[in-house]
Amino acid sequence: MSDDDQTTEKQRLTVDVPLDTPIQRGKLQIETLTLRKPKGGALSGVKTVDLLNLDLVAASKVVPRISSPRITAQEFLDMEAEDCVAVAGEVAAFLLQKRQKVEAGLEA
Repeated sequence: MSDDDQTTEKQRLTVDVPLDTPIQRGKLQIETLTLRKPKGGALSGVKTVDLLNLDLVAASKVVPRISSPRITAQEFLDMEAEDCVAVAGEVAAFLLQKRQKVEAGLEA
């Protein structure tokens, strides 16, 4: 596997989501969340169809398991709506097969 292939593969395993409204945690401001592609265990207790439908309660159970810096479910639910949807959308995108992403025009 070439360096370019490895870089592309790593990019598929994580995604950075910039937040319009940073999360304030004490003196720390979280302006970007890095999400890693969830494996089966990170999805336990959640219906994948709910994640694909951008259900924010379902996403609030998964995001704390896959985010860096790690945020709580309550911090996720306290985020502005547009930031919640952006994060939930990236979680849903992780669940699609490569072929499905190409067909939907999400990936070349």
